[in-house]
Amino acid sequence: MKRFQYSLQKILDLRSFQLKQAEIELGKVNSKIAAEKRQLQLIASQKLKVQGEMDSSHDISTFANGYGYMVFLDQKRDACEERIALLQIEADKKKELVRAAMQKEKVLEKLKEHRKESWKDEMEKEEELVTDDVVTSKYGAASNV
Repeated sequence: MKRFQYSLQKILDLRSFQLKQAEIELGKVNSKIAAEKRQLQLIASQKLKVQGEMDSSHDISTFANGYGYMVFLDQKRDACEERIALLQIEADKKKELVRAAMQKEKVLEKLKEHRKESWKDEMEKEEELVTDDVVTSKYGAASNV
């Protein structure tokens, strides 16, 4: 019995590769988003620390320095939030690419499965014909004797 060969296997392999690449790109963007979110958490904790120091101190210079640092942290937070928004847009685009790649791969996978089922049916019919021929030839040879 001959082995099943899918004529579009190279294209299916290419689609699988493209899907993996798209997933890797999405993962990179998601890791950048996570890093920016960690940065936001760090900024928030720094603001709390500075605010605590400002509240506990009665020195005007400490208050003035703390206020300037708070303004700096607010600017840093705003820039971080802006980067997150841009990365989120990029992530949405990458998700769409992954979704499209998954669809393309799935179509070829389904087609492969249908062709494999057809091939199995053909092989079973062929095997049945061969078996019938063998049985018929043996029966014919036995009746001629």
